[in-house]
Amino acid sequence: MDANPKNDFSITVQELPAAIEALLFASGDPISLSRLEEVTGVDKEIIAQTIDRLSKEYSNNPWGGLSIRRMEDEYIMCTKPQMKSVLERYFQPRSRPPMSQATYETLAVIAYNQPVTRAQIEAVRGVSSDSIVSRLLERGWICECGSLDAPGRPTLFETTQQFLLEFGIESARELPALDLLMYQTIRDLEDSLEKAAGTQYKRQISIDNIASPDYTIKEEQNPIEDLNKTSLERGD
Repeated sequence: MDANPKNDFSITVQELPAAIEALLFASGDPISLSRLEEVTGVDKEIIAQTIDRLSKEYSNNPWGGLSIRRMEDEYIMCTKPQMKSVLERYFQPRSRPPMSQATYETLAVIAYNQPVTRAQIEAVRGVSSDSIVSRLLERGWICECGSLDAPGRPTLFETTQQFLLEFGIESARELPALDLLMYQTIRDLEDSLEKAAGTQYKRQISIDNIASPDYTIKEEQNPIEDLNKTSLERGD
C-alpha cells in the first residue's frame, strides 16, 4: 500500500473554485496554469475557465476589495484599484518623485524592444540612459534577463510582472503599435538613407537625431506615460 497521501489526492470540479481561490490568496505571487494543474490535478483548460468565472465574480462584487489579474500565462490575487487610497493610509508609503519624461521614454523603448541592451536603448533615444535604467531597476519595472551573445556579453533588459501589474495590462503585447520606438525600424531607416545618399555623403538623418526624445517621442504620444496616467485615473 502506498503510504504517501499525496498520491491519493484528488479534487472535484465543484471544489476547484475554492481551491484556486485559496492557492492564489496563500501564494501572494503569480501562479502559472501549469503549477495550478500540478497542485490540483485538474486539466489546465478547466482551471482557466474556472479562473475566468472567479475573476468576473470578483470584478462584479461591489462589496469586495479583491480582484484576480492575469499577467501573461500567470494569475495573481490583488486589491482593486479603488482601494488605493485606503491602502496608502494604512501603509503610509514614502512619497516618490514623479517619473520624468526621459524615464517614460526609456521604459517605452525597453517595453517595445525587449530583451534589449543599453546600447540599443541609447541608439533609439540618442542619449546615455545608464542612470535611468538604474532607476527603473530600483522601481521594479525592468530586470536583467541574461546577456547578448556578442562581444562583451552586454546585459539584456526586459519589463517585469510588476510593470504589467502597475500599468494594468496582461502583456507587453497590449501596447499600441509605435514603430519609431523600435530599434530595428530605426536601424533599417538609417541603412536605407545611407544607401540612398551613398557612403561618400554625410547622413542627413541618423539614429541619434531621428530617435532623439525631441524628434520621436512627444509627451502626448508616449504610450507608456499614457498607460500610467490611465492607471492613476483608475486608482491603480
